[in-house]
Amino acid sequence: MNITLKFLLPDSAAGSIIGKGGATVNELQSQTGSRIQLSRATEVFPGTKDRIVTVYGTAPSILGAFHLMISKLVRDGEGLVGGRPHVKLVIPNASCGCIIGRGGATIRNFADDSQAEIKLSSQEHMLPGVNERVLTITGANDRVLRAIALVATALSQDGCYEELISRPSTYTIDGMPMPYSGINNDFAAAVNHNVEHGRSQDGDVISVAIDVPDEHIGAVLGKGGRTISEIQITSGIRIKVSERGDYVEGTKNRRVTLTGAGDKVQMARFLLEQKLCASASVEESVL
Repeated sequence: MNITLKFLLPDSAAGSIIGKGGATVNELQSQTGSRIQLSRATEVFPGTKDRIVTVYGTAPSILGAFHLMISKLVRDGEGLVGGRPHVKLVIPNASCGCIIGRGGATIRNFADDSQAEIKLSSQEHMLPGVNERVLTITGANDRVLRAIALVATALSQDGCYEELISRPSTYTIDGMPMPYSGINNDFAAAVNHNVEHGRSQDGDVISVAIDVPDEHIGAVLGKGGRTISEIQITSGIRIKVSERGDYVEGTKNRRVTLTGAGDKVQMARFLLEQKLCASASVEESVL
């Protein structure tokens, strides 16, 4: 299932996402399989000087894109408030109910679950002719990503959201829904194949096994187990790594098992593979 998310980006930070000649945004799309589009410098969200970034794709692909974009902005000293990353999502006013919940219960649950600060702009402060509100998420990278995942899940269950977010507005270029690029379909197919084999009896929780060469397991664990902990928090799944010396038969590979809801497992797998690819790139540059 595909979904569209939009967020605000100061014009001064746009270069970090676009890159020289569009190289960075093209690489982000290629790595994640998402479609990323920035509004022109003259097309800003009403009442701000911020451009709008539209991200379209499957839940794992857009969360992967947010992970890479937030990391890039932080490295470049952009997108920080009080030294912490923050993201401003643009939400159609008519879809805000699924984010707020009865008496604000849902948005409080999202904040408790992610441990991020989540604030929705007041409906009373909406400018005339503007039908969107801004949801600001602030916190450490993994907390912001977890909150985005929760928000995206809620929005995907709102039957009117995709139609509303794709409507023409003062800042979109043509108002047309963005076609899915289809990049990385091989990855999606591979995940689905593994999901089928790992499905539990209740059909809700799945397990996917990834075999990782022992020399690369450090990229999965991180220093003091930090990487694996961050990915578990971000995705909301459980990750188990086989003990040292406990290899897959006939190999020097360790078994990494991801257990949780299907879409969350796919997101965690993507994040793990990003870490492994980054580790391999560093090794190649050293050689």
